[in-house]
Amino acid sequence: MSKVAVVGAGAIGGTFGVRLCRTHDVTFCVRTPFERLRVETPSGAYDEPVRCATVPAQVGRVDWVLLAVKGHQTAGAAPWLKALAGPGTVIAVMQNGVEHVERTAPFAHGAEVLPMVVNCPADRLGPGRMVQNLHAGLQPQDGEAGRGLAGLFEGTDVKVTLQKDIVTALWTKLCANLAGGPVTALTGQPRGVVRRPDVAALARTLVRECAEAGRAAGAKIPDDIHETAVATIAGHPPHLSTSMLQDRLAGRPLEADPFTGAVTQQQKPISSRAGNISSTSHSRNSPCQRASRSQKMASSPSPRG
Repeated sequence: MSKVAVVGAGAIGGTFGVRLCRTHDVTFCVRTPFERLRVETPSGAYDEPVRCATVPAQVGRVDWVLLAVKGHQTAGAAPWLKALAGPGTVIAVMQNGVEHVERTAPFAHGAEVLPMVVNCPADRLGPGRMVQNLHAGLQPQDGEAGRGLAGLFEGTDVKVTLQKDIVTALWTKLCANLAGGPVTALTGQPRGVVRRPDVAALARTLVRECAEAGRAAGAKIPDDIHETAVATIAGHPPHLSTSMLQDRLAGRPLEADPFTGAVTQQQKPISSRAGNISSTSHSRNSPCQRASRSQKMASSPSPRG
């Protein structure tokens, strides 16, 4: 049995953390505590009693930290990491983006930082309540820590696949994120909006630029990923949301830097083009703005005669 702390019990932290409650000593580090964790998944429902901590003084050193706050919230989790992490601890970074180690290492206090790809479309319904929409998988960097993570989830329905080329894996996932996240947030609509030809064209442009930046960073990304990534999003149930859309609708800060920061930093020419895309996306006649206006018109009450 390992001592595990889940920092951030949102959709990702709750969905993966609940799988460990029966076999490990798990603490959820949260702002709003809850007594039970209820998660609906494609393979069944979980309903587990849990232990929550609301301040770092309530916790101590652990074997594993599942860092499930969003990338732009990492610095805010520093007090938790100071209390939880040290030599012998592994911080499993369950975030989007490609800069897992660079973002987390300043707060690791000698702990090992394990980068990984997280595949788990899920929604947080409220404190201690989540719904997982598709099957869950983790792709940690191959090595002792990655094998340890696979052992941590042994016996659960989470598929853990070790990645020898974590650079390619992270950039490929970022391409997938950019196929859906920005355009759903800009339009205020779920994934089905990508089925619109004009929105799909913009999404393909974003993915193409991300792929160029990834290749410059050493990632082996297929030439047609801008087509396949957008087609994958378009093939999802149209009502499914994205984390970026959920944040926009809730009025929370968007996960913009983890999504686009590495792209704009990797190549100056790409940064310039990305800026043009950003301004186009916010212009009145952009596909995203047209889709957003169409949604508002469809949801408005019909005028009475």
